[in-house]
Amino acid sequence: MKIPMIIYRDESKRGNQSWIKYLLRRIKQNKNNLIAVIGATGSGKTWSAMSICEMISKKNNVYFGIENIVFNLKDLMHIINSGALKKGSSIIFDEPQTSISAREWQSKANRIFNYLLSTFRHRNLNLFFCTPYEDLLDKSSRKLFHSKFETVSINTQNKTVKIKPKIIQYNSQRQKFYECYLKICYKPIGMSGYLVKKLKSWSVTKPSIDLIKLYEYKKLKFTNKLNVNIERELKEVEKKANSKPDLSKQAKELVERLGSVKLAAKALGIHTQTVYARLWKYNRLNNEKIPVEITNKPKIPKGIE
Repeated sequence: MKIPMIIYRDESKRGNQSWIKYLLRRIKQNKNNLIAVIGATGSGKTWSAMSICEMISKKNNVYFGIENIVFNLKDLMHIINSGALKKGSSIIFDEPQTSISAREWQSKANRIFNYLLSTFRHRNLNLFFCTPYEDLLDKSSRKLFHSKFETVSINTQNKTVKIKPKIIQYNSQRQKFYECYLKICYKPIGMSGYLVKKLKSWSVTKPSIDLIKLYEYKKLKFTNKLNVNIERELKEVEKKANSKPDLSKQAKELVERLGSVKLAAKALGIHTQTVYARLWKYNRLNNEKIPVEITNKPKIPKGIE
């Protein structure tokens, strides 16, 4: 596995943006960046992604704003196909699992990432995928990611989030994922040789206040809409459950109308023993007197009662 490296000729220029340099270098090489930002809820995933996107925007002068943060697949595909994105643009896909069930997500995600694989390379975009679970995607989709940023802790005094950034590579021959840290090479002042260091952590600063306010408003609007949709779906489920026919009552009314269990069974297209079972069930639930014809309850097969 070839480990990427950022080289500094002057140590004084070595700062906290080596990863920004690496991401921009990939864009200049006509590549794209698919980055998974993972961590528990409230660990600073989205804020970190927002801050990194702002850093990228300052370096390459490509606009990044609230329009570049989406919450569902439809909006993601819309912004990609809008034609408004320039080379080096960044997109944040925030908490996709909140709007899509796990089974639905995997099937849809596979389709969308196959699309991204064939289009992103030529568009040279940065896509930050914020999710609490790394295994939200199946193996075939995870093969497409280039980097993984895992949130570790929040420093409330410095207003930074410590993340563990890694480069991901997949070996198709061994069918195995490999992860490594980005390396930097620099010449310390007063020394003749260069030092090589692994970047095992990155303290990401807080994004701009204006962007935070816009994000919180957009997220609240999305969450409210999501909650309304969930409530509506629950009501539909309850409505369907309540609309199921009462088979025991149906059998009882038909027997009374036709005066015969056999005729009722024939009319319903079921076995007579099934009618008996439904009549006994109706009697138990409603504490009503059973017709004389079925006072001697026949043997009812298992699974019918």
